[in-house]
Amino acid sequence: NGSFSKGVEEASKILNVKGEVIPVTDQNTNLYVQLKNGKIIKGEERVNHNFEIGKVGIKRKYLYPEAKASKKAIQKIMEADLIVIGPGNYYCSIVPNFLVKGISEAIIESRAKVVFNCNLVNKEGHTESFTLEDYIDSIGKYIGKDRIDFVTFNNKKPSSNLVKKYKNKKEFLVKIKDLRDQKRKYKIIKTDILSNEKVIYGKADIIAGQRAFIRHDSDKLAKIIFRILNSQIK
Repeated sequence: NGSFSKGVEEASKILNVKGEVIPVTDQNTNLYVQLKNGKIIKGEERVNHNFEIGKVGIKRKYLYPEAKASKKAIQKIMEADLIVIGPGNYYCSIVPNFLVKGISEAIIESRAKVVFNCNLVNKEGHTESFTLEDYIDSIGKYIGKDRIDFVTFNNKKPSSNLVKKYKNKKEFLVKIKDLRDQKRKYKIIKTDILSNEKVIYGKADIIAGQRAFIRHDSDKLAKIIFRILNSQIK
């Protein structure tokens, strides 16, 4: 169809998608991470499977060639009543959106409430030591301003078997650093948003080992988000 956006529109019709899927940019670009030791990692796949990022530290994260936000993405952000960030792979799925020129600026200018759905588990080699506060501080730096109004945080502990399974991979449950911190500009909504559904992947799923077993319950999370949207949580 001549562009990625038009291709997504056509795919959405075929799949009977409710709502709209709007690419953040139509430009062809690549994700780069420069570590503090000078090493440069190119591409989402390589970034995702690099385990030095958390240990060495990031000097710079950028897109090349530089990408400009699509007009429709900007328009929808400016029209939004609620902007929802996450959950997802932090450095590969969440942060890259803020690297597209115009997106962070639109979020800053928007009058929408901004919600961050905190990940349940940290990723080995990337966000191993991250607390909830670290995620918020990091997002604020990428956007260029503290724009998070609400944070959803799961307070139900997964089964000990699942916790052990993740610990063996050096992936730990996200924690809150200081429950007594009264200086926060955002409200933390601590509630049960954990999926109780047993996850079983088929033998034909070649990337089953990379998929999440500790995951959000979409219905529970949706109810909290709609309560925020309807000003039932302030």
